[in-house]
Amino acid sequence: MKFLAAAFWAAASFAALAAAPYAESATGGAYITTLPSGADIWVDGTYVGRAPVLVDALLAGHHAVTITKAGWVVQEVDVTVPAGSVALSSTHLAPGPRTLAGTTTGSVIVRNVPAGATLAIDGAPARGGVGHAYQLPVGPHHIAMTTSHGRTTLAFTVLPDTRTDLVLAEPQTKQAPSAVVAPADDYLPDDAVVVEGKKIVIRYEGHVAVAHFGETGAKLDGAALDLDGAPESIGGRVYLPLALLDKLTGAAAKTQ
Repeated sequence: MKFLAAAFWAAASFAALAAAPYAESATGGAYITTLPSGADIWVDGTYVGRAPVLVDALLAGHHAVTITKAGWVVQEVDVTVPAGSVALSSTHLAPGPRTLAGTTTGSVIVRNVPAGATLAIDGAPARGGVGHAYQLPVGPHHIAMTTSHGRTTLAFTVLPDTRTDLVLAEPQTKQAPSAVVAPADDYLPDDAVVVEGKKIVIRYEGHVAVAHFGETGAKLDGAALDLDGAPESIGGRVYLPLALLDKLTGAAAKTQ
C-alpha cells in the first residue's frame, strides 16, 4: 500500500509540473476552418485572413469570430481560447439567398464621409470614398467610420441586385469611441432585454447586466465593466458591443 501511495503522489506531482507552463500562460490560439474553405475571417473585429487560418497569441477566454464568403450567409461564432493551447473551430456555411438570376451581391454607397475619415467594412479597410459603389455579398454587414473626433459604426443588410445608400453621422468631439456592435436579439431572447429610456437592463440565465445608450460603462451582476464601445439603437433594435454580449453569455455558460 505504501508503494502504491508513493507511486500515486509521484505521478500527480509529474502531471502538475507538466501542466504548469500551460497554466501560467495567459494566451492561446484558435485554428479556424470553414466548409467551403476560403472564407474571410475576423476575430474581435480584426481581419486575420482566409480559412483555414491559425490565429495565435490570443488572450485566453471568449472571442467573437465573424465569417464571410461571397454567396454564403455571414456567420458569427463564439470561440473560447484556452490558456496555453489551441481551440479548434469548424463552421459549415449556409448558402446565401439568391434571385432567379443567381445574383449573390448588391452594392453599397456611403454618403456624408468627412475629409480625412477612414472606412472599414466588416473589419476590412474600405477604399473608394464618397460615391463609390462597394460590391458586397448578400446579407448582414457592418461599417465603421473613424475621424479625428472618434469612431461611429452602423449595421446594414445588402439585398440581391440592389443598391443601398448609407448615411454616416460624424461622431461628436466628446463622444466615446465605439466598437463593433451586434443586434442583441441575435444572441439573446426577446424578453431578456428591457429598455427604460437610455437605460438597458439585460436578464439572462440568472445574470443581470445594466448598460446605457451612448455610454461605455456597464455592470454585470453588480461588477463594473469598462467596455470599448457603447450600446446603440439602430432601426428600433438594440445593438450591444460584442464584448458585453460575450461576457454575458460567457457568465451564463459557466453556471450551466
